Amino acid sequence: MKFLVLGATGRTGVPFVKKALDQGHQVTALVRRPDATVDPRAQIVSGDVTDAAVIATAARGHDVVISTLGANSVRKTPTLVTDTVRAVIASAKRSGVDRFVIVSAFGVGDSLAKASFLAALIFRTVLRKKYADKAASDVLLMASDLRWTLAYPGALNDRSGISYAAVALEDVTKLPIIPSTSRASVADFLLHSAVEDTFIRQIAVVTDTK
Repeated sequence: MKFLVLGATGRTGVPFVKKALDQGHQVTALVRRPDATVDPRAQIVSGDVTDAAVIATAARGHDVVISTLGANSVRKTPTLVTDTVRAVIASAKRSGVDRFVIVSAFGVGDSLAKASFLAALIFRTVLRKKYADKAASDVLLMASDLRWTLAYPGALNDRSGISYAAVALEDVTKLPIIPSTSRASVADFLLHSAVEDTFIRQIAVVTDTK
């Protein structure tokens, strides 16, 4: 398959790009700077991820758009994810690519009701602004005609070799007090969901299992 990846230089984007390339897929990374450090096997396109025309041009000929984007500074880019999702939605008619798999976060939107008291308190305070952007983007995505999949991982970590579970949000019954998910697990889920066409127009809660 051919993937256009937004956020390819990030801590989840890097393992996704490597995993996809290792499995024989083709990857195009849309990055802000042409000198960005990306796996040398990937093609690099530079441009603004919030520009629909840029995304449409970059996505043409690809099968799936993958986004692992997250704002490094909520103060500087408070609506980065929402603006990017809006651009991806607008780009689909021009590019012909309507499959979009994106990382959001557990605790956003309706998943907040599934969180423990302690986790919900953190989401409502420390992560409030970051999650507001993700929640707004999710609303836009769910109202679109795209064949989207939303991944809701727990607190991200860099462990490797960890097994994980992916469960549709409506089927989640019990989670740890503060769920955690390795970035490698998220990358694996994104790839499998894209290749196997699973969780179409669904939210998947992705958490590491012991």
